[in-house]
Amino acid sequence: MQVDMLQSAGPPPFEFTSEALNASAHYYAQLAIDNLIGFAPKLLAAALVLWIGMWFAGKVHRTVSGQIAKSGKLDDTLGNFFAAALRYTVMALVLLLAVSILGVQVSSIFVILSAMTLAIGLALQGSMSNVAAGLLLIIMRPYRVGDYVEIVGEEGTVEEMSIFVTTLRTLDNIQVILSNNEVRSSTIRNYSSLGLRRCDIDFGIDYGDDIGKAIGIIKQTAAAHPDVNTSHAPPWAKVSCLNDSSVDIQMRVWCAPEDYWDLRFDLLRSVKEAFDAGGISIPYPHVVEIEKPA
Repeated sequence: MQVDMLQSAGPPPFEFTSEALNASAHYYAQLAIDNLIGFAPKLLAAALVLWIGMWFAGKVHRTVSGQIAKSGKLDDTLGNFFAAALRYTVMALVLLLAVSILGVQVSSIFVILSAMTLAIGLALQGSMSNVAAGLLLIIMRPYRVGDYVEIVGEEGTVEEMSIFVTTLRTLDNIQVILSNNEVRSSTIRNYSSLGLRRCDIDFGIDYGDDIGKAIGIIKQTAAAHPDVNTSHAPPWAKVSCLNDSSVDIQMRVWCAPEDYWDLRFDLLRSVKEAFDAGGISIPYPHVVEIEKPA
C-alpha cells in the first residue's frame, strides 16, 4: 500500500538544492525499502524451493543409482548416465519453479535459453561432437567400466565413461584421458567383452633337441596351471618358425581376460624351468671374435 502511494505521488522535483536532494534521497530510499519488504517473502520462498529441490535431486540420483545397481538389468555405465540425466532434469525444473516464484516469465527464459544454446553450440562445436560421440558410446557400449581395452594406441582398464571423455588406467597405474570424439573415430580393441582371451607365447629350442619332447613339456606345463581354461580348448603347441639358431615353438592357451598377464609371466618361468629339468636347451646369441693376422 505504501509503495503504491509513493508511486502515485511520484518522485519530488529534482533541483540542485539541499532540501530537494534530501527529499529525492528519502523518496528513493523509502521506495527501495518498501519494495524489498514486499519482495522478501518471494525471495525466501524461492530460496526455500531451490534448497529443497536440490536436496531432492540428489536424493533421486542416489536412489535411482542404488536401485539400478541392485537390479542388475543395466550396466554401471548406463545406470550412472540415466541417474545423472534424471538428477539434472529435476534441478532444471526446480530452477524454473524458483524463478517463476520471483515473478519472472518462464516463456521469456526459454527464449533466452534457446538463443544461448545456439550461441554456445556454435562456439563449442568440438565439445558438442564429444557429447554426441559420448552418447553413441553409452548407447552402443563397445566397452564398459572395468573392461581392458586398447583405444587410440593406449591400453588400460576403463575406469570411467562420461559424455565428454573416457578414462583409462594403464597397467603401470597411469591415468589416460581420451576425448570421446577421438575414441569414436578410432579402432577399439576390447579384450574383456568375450569372456576369454588367448595367450600366445613363443619358445626357441636348439636344433639338436627333441622337438616332440619339447612340445610335450610345454603342453604338460600349461595344462597344470590353474588359470589355463582347458575346458574351452586344451593347450596347443606346434613349430611356428625355423630361425637361424633356434626352432621356434608357439604355445596357445585360453584364460580369463583378468588372468592374462599373470598367466603369461608364470608360463614363461614354468616352461623354462621344465626345459632345464628335461634337458631342453634354449639357444642364445654368441659373440665370436675373429683376429686378422698381422
